[in-house]
Amino acid sequence: MKYLKFLTTLLALAAQLQLAAQDYDPTNPAEPYLYSKLTVTAQPTEAVSWLGGAGYYKEGTEVTLNSSPKSSIYTFSHWTKDGEWYSDEASPTYTMEDDAVTFTVYYDYTPVSPDEPALHDNRLYLVAEPLTACSFNIESGLSYMYEQTVLVMARANTGYSFLGWYNGGTLMSENLNFAFYMPEGDMTLTARFEYNPVNPAEPEGDGTQTDVQTTPTGDANGDGIVNVTDAVYLINVCLGLTTDANTALCDVNSDGVVNVTDAVAIINICLKITN
Repeated sequence: MKYLKFLTTLLALAAQLQLAAQDYDPTNPAEPYLYSKLTVTAQPTEAVSWLGGAGYYKEGTEVTLNSSPKSSIYTFSHWTKDGEWYSDEASPTYTMEDDAVTFTVYYDYTPVSPDEPALHDNRLYLVAEPLTACSFNIESGLSYMYEQTVLVMARANTGYSFLGWYNGGTLMSENLNFAFYMPEGDMTLTARFEYNPVNPAEPEGDGTQTDVQTTPTGDANGDGIVNVTDAVYLINVCLGLTTDANTALCDVNSDGVVNVTDAVAIINICLKITN
C-alpha cells in the first residue's frame, strides 16, 4: 500500500514537471552592440596631410568627417559615400548605419599661373645673428614649392637669448620654432639673438669671488625662458640628436646625470608643480 501511494505521488510530480517544461519559454538575451567600420580616404592621396572621422562605430553614432590639405595649391571639392556624391561641406556629419561605409574627400589641383616662377625655384636661406648664436634643424639654401609649409627651428647656444625670426627688417615670429608658407621666389630668414653671459658675483670681503648661475632652472636650451621647448631639447640630447648641449644646464635635477628624468623635471616646472 505504501509503495502504491509513493508511485502515485511520483507520477503526479512527473506530470507537473512536464507541463512546466512545456510552458517555459525564456526571453533570448539581447544582441551585443554591433560596430561597423567607417573608412576615410582622399583623392588625390598626396593632397592631404590629415584625415579625420575613420573608426568603428555603433549604429546611430554621429560622426564628423574632416581633412586638411598639404598646401594651398589644393582646393577642397566634395565628399562621396561609397562612390556616390555625399556633401560639398568641408566637415559634414554622418549618422552611422549598421553597414561598413567608405567616405572619400576630393581636392582640385590649382597650380600657379604660367607666369609664376617654377614650383621648385624658391630657396630658403637661414642666417644666425650673431653667426655663433645657434644651429638650425634644416640646411640653408634648400628649395621648396610655392606655398609649401616649412618648419624652421633654431637651437640657441649657451649664453644667447632669442630675439626673433626676421625677414629683412620685419619680425616674423618670436618663437624658436616657426612654421610658415613658402613665398614666391627666394627668402632669407635671420634668427637674431643677444649675448647674455653668466654674470660673476660681486667680490666678497676676503677677496674671493663666486660665479653665480643666472640661467633659470630648467632652461636647458639656454634661451632665457623655461618652457616645453626645453623638455623637447633635452629629449633630443638624450637621443643623441643634439651633441653641443651644456651639461650644467641640462642636469635640471642636479643628480649628475642627464636623462629623461630631467625632461620630466622641466615639465613639472612648467606646470608649477615644482619651482
